[in-house]
Amino acid sequence: MPSCHSCERMTDRDKGNAPLWDSIYRGDHWDLVHAYNTSWLGWLVLVLRRHVEAIADLSPGEAQELGALLRQVSQALKKETGCSKTYVMQFAESASHPHVHFHVVPRMPKQAPEDISYKVLRHLGVPLNERPSESELNAFAHALRGHLAETRI
Repeated sequence: MPSCHSCERMTDRDKGNAPLWDSIYRGDHWDLVHAYNTSWLGWLVLVLRRHVEAIADLSPGEAQELGALLRQVSQALKKETGCSKTYVMQFAESASHPHVHFHVVPRMPKQAPEDISYKVLRHLGVPLNERPSESELNAFAHALRGHLAETRI
């Protein structure tokens, strides 16, 4: 199997070598992280803890935890960002990311028309100089952990 970036990051989290933004929450089946290549502070990713390439291959426990986490993460994002809803996207088709993972993105009340719906994807895969700093990501992750604790994750 070619290299899987999600599995590589999982190994770092398992070893305790991940920054806070890349280890916001670790569940039985899913990890919550901040996207590393976005200009959008608050762009989160739920990553399955085992390598699976299709949603149809999730175990019942993985699917059940995913449903609860999508709700709880969306509630935490609403508290932290004031978003009106969240976008949830799953593709798992990149050569380096064939691993099932879900993007959970805050949709702000006054979001620009060019960032509505699928157009928000323009904020992913951006150059380093357009991304939030490590300290901004870690501060966001810390605040989000507090909100997640309130929703009993």
